[in-house]
Amino acid sequence: MPDTQLDAERVHDPEQPIAWRAVLQETPVRSSEGEQVGHIVDLLGSDEEDIFHGIVVRLGRVGHDVFIPADDVTLMTPSHIDVAYTVDQIHALPEHTEERQYELGWVGFFRKHLGWKRERDR
Repeated sequence: MPDTQLDAERVHDPEQPIAWRAVLQETPVRSSEGEQVGHIVDLLGSDEEDIFHGIVVRLGRVGHDVFIPADDVTLMTPSHIDVAYTVDQIHALPEHTEERQYELGWVGFFRKHLGWKRERDR
């Protein structure tokens, strides 16, 4: 018989690892040294294929946004995200600019044919 008390504690444990889809916007991001460097502003991935590409982090209050690839995200919990970069490495990253994604689909108004179209807005 499962211990429901223990299961309930696990659900509310802020240190329990979570899936990328469960991460909330504004979740704090910490460097490899444990210092908070910013917060999540976007998660990049494909819901349809369940592929996580990485996170977009806003540095400081008025800082710029940087992209950190999924391979360099070491831990995701309800309370924070840990990455494999030092504070200096994070601040040295180039500013992230959003790029529109394209997917293969049916295009054309009168004569439908296979072609590239913009990814559907979320």
